[in-house]
Amino acid sequence: MSTFYQTLFVAAGLAVLPLAAAQAQSQPVRKAVAKPAAKPAPKPAAKPGTRPAPKPAPKPAPPARAAAPAPAPAPATAPPPPPPPASATVDTQPFDVGDNVVNVGIGFGNRYGYGTAFFGGSSSVSPALSVSYERGLLPLGPGVLGAGLFVGYQGATYNFGSGDKWKFTDIVVMLRGAFHYPVLPKLDTYGGVGLGLRHAGVSFEGNSFYNVGAASSNDVALGLFVGGRYYFTPGIGAFAELGYDQTYLKIGLAGKF
Repeated sequence: MSTFYQTLFVAAGLAVLPLAAAQAQSQPVRKAVAKPAAKPAPKPAAKPGTRPAPKPAPKPAPPARAAAPAPAPAPATAPPPPPPPASATVDTQPFDVGDNVVNVGIGFGNRYGYGTAFFGGSSSVSPALSVSYERGLLPLGPGVLGAGLFVGYQGATYNFGSGDKWKFTDIVVMLRGAFHYPVLPKLDTYGGVGLGLRHAGVSFEGNSFYNVGAASSNDVALGLFVGGRYYFTPGIGAFAELGYDQTYLKIGLAGKF
């Protein structure tokens, strides 16, 4: 190469070098940043084999329990005590519905004149004997209504003297009703009425002109009475009655069942 061309290439290279240096200064120097290494991809987990899962081991049998003792037999319940006998019970009401009472008594003070219209003699009247039965029928207010039967017998004698005398027989049969009002547990008080028949008979003993043979009559008998019974035990007591039927006073014993 000729010297001329060598000198031209050198001059051109010298002219280009300052421009390249200025351009290099104007651009920031980029530092090479090291890129992080790529992580290796995780390996997929190994899939389980196709073999069947093993069977669970059999559970051990539970320990045998000791046999529970047989339950003790329940104690036998004692049977309820039997009710006390009727003779030992105490009634709160002395006369109640369904009660039955029998009175056996003696009466004093006769209502009828046995031969007293005659003169020259004397009369004697025996106590009247009576039996009555009553049953409680139904409650009535604070008390009880009862009904029953009364039978009474009374005898009398009128003596003229010298062995002549009349003998009288008086029998009364009545239906009676009474209202019983309780006062005390052992005291039965009552009052009532009676309606029935009276049979009066007379016979003569002797030989005088007073001898009229025998005669009798039947009349209606009415009665009013009040009374009371007091019980010594639940079934036995005493009674007393004042009234206007066969006699004015009756006393005696009462039995309830």
